[in-house]
Amino acid sequence: MKKQLHETLITVAILTFSLNVFASTEVHLDHANTDINDKKSLQRGAKLFMNYCSGCHSIQFMRYNRIGKDLFLDDVIATYEKAKVAVLNNQSLEHNDLTALSKAFDNEITSLEQAKSFFAKISKEEIEENLIKATDKEVEKNLIFTDEKVGSLITSAMSVSDAEQWFGNNPDLSLVSRSKGTDWIYTYLRGFYKDDSRVFGVNNHVLENASMPDVLWQLKQDKSSKEFNQDIRDITNFLDYVGEPAKLVRFDLGIKVLGFLFVLFIFAYLLKKEYWKDVKYGKWRAKD
Repeated sequence: MKKQLHETLITVAILTFSLNVFASTEVHLDHANTDINDKKSLQRGAKLFMNYCSGCHSIQFMRYNRIGKDLFLDDVIATYEKAKVAVLNNQSLEHNDLTALSKAFDNEITSLEQAKSFFAKISKEEIEENLIKATDKEVEKNLIFTDEKVGSLITSAMSVSDAEQWFGNNPDLSLVSRSKGTDWIYTYLRGFYKDDSRVFGVNNHVLENASMPDVLWQLKQDKSSKEFNQDIRDITNFLDYVGEPAKLVRFDLGIKVLGFLFVLFIFAYLLKKEYWKDVKYGKWRAKD
């Protein structure tokens, strides 16, 4: 018995020591503090990703027009609604209003009278369709730098063979936020340091001997530390969205479902009381 207890204590001690050693070798991850409901951050992150990351990395589970619908369409609609209010109130139209109305009517609008005439002959459904088309055009202008179409999956501009030859492996980043976490991405992108022994002259605190060059070095030089960290946070936020686009609606939908269940519980409880109010406990007996 004593021998078994002694062996058990030794085993526990070894396991504890091993865990402590493993924990001490873990890299400290900074908190990304991202907010997937921050549309402006997601928009900036999308643009930064396309400019600095999409040359080597794909997000092939995502389409360009999905990004447009999720991240940019609301702004296009809001600008149109503002211009619509100005038209209905006979207010003078600014340049942004004329641009928004031109997108909505798919025709160049130059005056208040012209806008009123289009409102009289174009349907709401046509306006919605035109606004989606306008959003797709914005995506093509600002996010697509290849010959891809707006409905295409987002693939890397670099061929697979070139990627393997030059870097060894350029992983798809569609699910990196789910496999690594946002804190890992945020810390990794900020973790590059000078190392002349490496091919690209840099190494990384989070992933030693990574094959990736410090593609954001120019941002680091041109901006303050606070601004650079915000850029990294925006990219991280965008990749978090890419990993699960449904997050944009899932949280709000969850709150609504919980609210519905709470109201349903109240009515179910009142119904239960109504059913059982005449039942005299202890007086009912099963009959043979």
